[in-house]
Amino acid sequence: MREHFILFSRYNLWANRTLYGALTALPPEEIARDRRGFFGSILGTLNHLLVGDRLWLARMAGEDSGWFTSLDQILFADFDTLRREREISDRKILDLVPALPVDGDLTYRDSRGRPRQAPWPVVLGHLFNHQTHHRGQVHGMLSHAGYAPPPLDLIYFPRNDFQP
Repeated sequence: MREHFILFSRYNLWANRTLYGALTALPPEEIARDRRGFFGSILGTLNHLLVGDRLWLARMAGEDSGWFTSLDQILFADFDTLRREREISDRKILDLVPALPVDGDLTYRDSRGRPRQAPWPVVLGHLFNHQTHHRGQVHGMLSHAGYAPPPLDLIYFPRNDFQP
């Protein structure tokens, strides 16, 4: 299981870099435009992903998440700053995943402060599935904006050539 999650942490970094690279073709107003997604815009959806990842990273590392206010919180309204912070979080995921347990449960508090417990493989699977789900939404929004979205399927991930 550990190698599986390490692969997904590497893929996650690559997929986010690839998607953010494609998004640089859009003017800021197009990134912020409401596209009727669950989190409104491309910017809103990307912020949601970062909020979710930072929240799970804090839970997994036993750190404080007092910064969290809501799942639709806009951490960074500026795309370049958001992109830089995404890279930082993806590198934290890459560094943290190999050291995490793959057996037992994680005990944490959910976004409403309720105590929860979940098996580590489910937590890690959720982390990467959540990324893929919302990247897919952004992929669709990019297409609807008239830009060609990049292929992000795992099968296209250059496993041997990719340098994190």
